[in-house]
Amino acid sequence: MQIIWRSLKYLLIVALLTLFTQTGGLIFLACWPILNTINKKVSHKWKRFFFKITAYSAVYLMVNLLLLPPLAKMESGRVPLRIWGNDFLKPHQAFYFSILNHHYVRPEVKASCERVAAQMAEKFPGSKLYYLDANFPFFDGYPLHPHFSHRNGITVDVALYWQETATAKPLDGAPFPLAYGVSEEPHPGEVDMEDKCGNPFRSIEMRWTKKIVDMDKYQLDEERTAAMIKYFLKEKSVCKILLEPHLKSRLGLSKENKVRFQGCKAARHDDHIHVIWCN
Repeated sequence: MQIIWRSLKYLLIVALLTLFTQTGGLIFLACWPILNTINKKVSHKWKRFFFKITAYSAVYLMVNLLLLPPLAKMESGRVPLRIWGNDFLKPHQAFYFSILNHHYVRPEVKASCERVAAQMAEKFPGSKLYYLDANFPFFDGYPLHPHFSHRNGITVDVALYWQETATAKPLDGAPFPLAYGVSEEPHPGEVDMEDKCGNPFRSIEMRWTKKIVDMDKYQLDEERTAAMIKYFLKEKSVCKILLEPHLKSRLGLSKENKVRFQGCKAARHDDHIHVIWCN
């Protein structure tokens, strides 16, 4: 019975690592001889746990930072958005979006993001473009949970720009570490897709995030957000941008056919924009 339980535990670990990182489960299996040696050599429970976590983390980082980029480019033509080394384009949360391998895109998508980031830094000195979820490194069609898309290297979520309500001082990034869920509500008189859609799941992110972040202290930086979207629209290879209708109207984008509502079944897009390049 103990062997069955241990096997199920390890299968669950492999499944979860694969779900959230794509490569982590395979790396875990490759590390098995090292982990098994630690099990035999270290008798103290917590020391054994510490050494196993340290060993796995070291191998995981080496593989994902050094071996994965050339392998991904060879297999799927995807390259990683930079984690470091670009002053204008950065992951909003390096561990979640980059170390977990959510930051892979096609080379033309990377170049496009870097151009927009540089333009934003030139127009608004000190501003950075923060990317969120992009794609996994391998295999078209492989899902990036919990998204419906993000499966083929041509999709990137980008954080909106925010400022302090009282002072209008620009924020460096969103008020919440993952940026998702920090939503800009419709103003009175603006179209409210929450009412029209009647889908309670669209607001799950916003509801739990509001318990952590006092959104009365922050408001959307409309000038920077509108400029950022317009720069993306100028990129010829961008096919569409998903955004909630109330923000499309408020930001002066009503005539932009590439800016679209994502539909009632998808999560809200008033906490980030979803940029899709042409296939």
